[in-house]
Amino acid sequence: MTSHPLQVHCAFLQSPSRYFGWVFAASLPFYALGILAPQLKRLIPFGLPISTLMIFCPAGVAISLTYRYEGQAGVRRLLGRVFDYRVIPNKTWLLLSVGIMPAAMLFSYAVQLLLDPSLPQAVWSLTLVFSFAVYFFGAISEELGWTGYALDPLQHRYGCLVASVGLGTLWWLWHVIPYHVTGRSTDWILWQGLATVMFRIIMVWIYNHAGRSVLTSILFHAAINTSIDAFPVSSSHYDPKVMGLMLLGLTLLVAVGPKFLTMVASPKRVDSR
Repeated sequence: MTSHPLQVHCAFLQSPSRYFGWVFAASLPFYALGILAPQLKRLIPFGLPISTLMIFCPAGVAISLTYRYEGQAGVRRLLGRVFDYRVIPNKTWLLLSVGIMPAAMLFSYAVQLLLDPSLPQAVWSLTLVFSFAVYFFGAISEELGWTGYALDPLQHRYGCLVASVGLGTLWWLWHVIPYHVTGRSTDWILWQGLATVMFRIIMVWIYNHAGRSVLTSILFHAAINTSIDAFPVSSSHYDPKVMGLMLLGLTLLVAVGPKFLTMVASPKRVDSR
């Protein structure tokens, strides 16, 4: 497939930190609520902290900046990327978007079970389907910003690998305070940093080979949360060290292939930003 250069918004390219700065700034009130009013978590499904509401910030900032520079037409184009399955040249990428994380979760669980036979038995039910649906809509709010707005300019400016690692690192840092509020240890948070960067590298790899479809990133994001939620008991035994190292090994193995993380833009659509 012929690769086409990305067309991105010049003002954004001059200052890619602007978008992320606004996202972190917009998240501050939710960080504060999570720290100062932890009892409000009963208002959020799955016992998540009230700071979870910050998931609306990436999309909110992206829509605001798009409207400022491109008007209503730009906002409609950005929102249209949520269900952009038509740009995917091979629908197998949709299956990979949904299937990689459950497979990784099963393998991670098997490894942890070998290391600790006392690990509680995993019990899965149809409620995971409901969880996936909830996480899917939450992922829209994040990936419309991370992938739909920020990723292409970052790749255009820094290349695929640097953009993937950089975006993954910022994505992790954005979650550090909520992780702390929910009682995660420093060791857990640091290893989750590795896992998060690996998640993003794989997401970008799929995105670039799937016609730059934002839907693939949304599905993968929802699959991450659902798979972690499926760990016994209610994700309490999920070990990001095992997951992160496993995905690192898998990525290094796949990276032997010459097409890994190559820029593949769909000839059917080149966004103007």
